[in-house]
Amino acid sequence: MEYLNQLLAGFKELDANGVVMSAISTCLLIVVVVILRAIVARAIRRNENLQKEIRRRWLVQLRNGALLVILLGVVIIWAEELRLVAVSVIAVAVATVIATKELIQCLSGSVLKSVSRPFKIGDRIEISSLRGDVIDTSALTTTIMEIGPQQLTQQLTGRSIVLPNSMFLDKPVINETFTQEYVLHVFKVPVEMEDWQQAEHDLIEAAKSECAPFLDEARKHFESLGEHEGLVTLSVDPRVTVTIPKAGEVELVVRIAVPARKKGRVEQAILRRFLVLAGDRAAEQKEQTAPAETDVASRNGDTSSPSRTGSSI
Repeated sequence: MEYLNQLLAGFKELDANGVVMSAISTCLLIVVVVILRAIVARAIRRNENLQKEIRRRWLVQLRNGALLVILLGVVIIWAEELRLVAVSVIAVAVATVIATKELIQCLSGSVLKSVSRPFKIGDRIEISSLRGDVIDTSALTTTIMEIGPQQLTQQLTGRSIVLPNSMFLDKPVINETFTQEYVLHVFKVPVEMEDWQQAEHDLIEAAKSECAPFLDEARKHFESLGEHEGLVTLSVDPRVTVTIPKAGEVELVVRIAVPARKKGRVEQAILRRFLVLAGDRAAEQKEQTAPAETDVASRNGDTSSPSRTGSSI
């Protein structure tokens, strides 16, 4: 008797959370449903008054109904345990999300980048004031070779920048080589208010001279791109726009069509040609004003000579 009491006490301790009773109830439920299904299925098969299609349909419905009853019964029997498991799973999931938030954002950014395809290897992009040529991409990061400093030049700085892909979720990406082989390049030139018209003329002349070798190829490229992408055909002729950032200041905005990998070189060539033209014009003006100044000085000397002579007498 004492042994039986100890056995019952051990069973109660083992069943403190109702796990054993739930398991026994589940087994009894499955056994009862299987037995009832077998009895009903046997009765259906022996019923010769039923057509074969109706008999087959009833057997299928009986099987599906038995599975549904077992599933609902298991959920009801294990409701408390399932609730505890669900709470634990949710807690673990929340902790995992918090701990790996940056990793998840990087993976999400990689998915967004793969779907939208804002750039590819070799493109020159700008994101959050960081510019460079894309040299590598992975599931978590994107590596670019830095171009700069900032917008001032088009040359490599020799440094690489590793961008987390999470940046692509909430920051705009500028693709400077979207038009592929040829691109439209824009740069600014500050000039003095007094001679901005002459400076505009010199800039256009310099741009036309430097862009002439590849202007026809650029025009064909943009026409083909417009037809393929359904875009408006862009003008490739060099143009200069006048802006006034502040009172008394003038900036000339130059737009040219250039090969994607020669933006910096063409810009420097235009600026140097522009400075040469401005220097030559300044030298010509100086040469023209020099004789006039000499004539004025000589006239002043002639008029002052008699007075000096008279005073000496």
